[in-house]
Amino acid sequence: MSSRAGSVAGLGKQRVESLTDGIFGTVMTILGVSLVIPYVTAPADQPLPSLGDILPGVLIYALSFVIMGVFWVGHHVVFHYIRRTDRTLIWLNNAFLLFVGLLPLTTALLGRHDLAQATLVAYGLNLIAVQAALYATFWYATVHHHLVDLDLGADIIRSGRRRILLGPCVSSIAILLTFVDPYLSLGIFVFFPIVFILPGEIDAFFRRQEQP
Repeated sequence: MSSRAGSVAGLGKQRVESLTDGIFGTVMTILGVSLVIPYVTAPADQPLPSLGDILPGVLIYALSFVIMGVFWVGHHVVFHYIRRTDRTLIWLNNAFLLFVGLLPLTTALLGRHDLAQATLVAYGLNLIAVQAALYATFWYATVHHHLVDLDLGADIIRSGRRRILLGPCVSSIAILLTFVDPYLSLGIFVFFPIVFILPGEIDAFFRRQEQP
């Protein structure tokens, strides 16, 4: 059974997804550009940085790129169930993209300041903001089956909400660990994408839907 018909004129689901894909592509590109520009634009007679100077930034870039991939997949899953849009959903999605767009900044700070507590906290808060906006988008779309199919199972909705909320919990732990040891905090950030790359309950729902 379909959800209630209709979307905001000219701002249907496909346009929202297209904008999101474009922003993700741009932000992922900026992540890489921010990594190399300081060395490309440096004077020709300036000595090349050592591997030890470059490696932390490369690893932080790789971590953020994978986390961005996790967010993109999560957004894809959320919009798999959404059938139409309204103004509130569109602006919740815009808030999600706003915080996604800040990731190159917090990534650069983290990669260039030797795991200072302030940069780890800023990075963690950025991740929490992205996750909170994605949760708000999914919650709003599914509450009372507002923007999803009317027969979408409550078990799928609960599973999706739990999986999204797991992210802010992990990021909050990473922030708290900055007061103990910055390397423990970084380890939790590395653990974060692994949690979502591994199959979860929502993947089982997808497989069941694909079966004839």
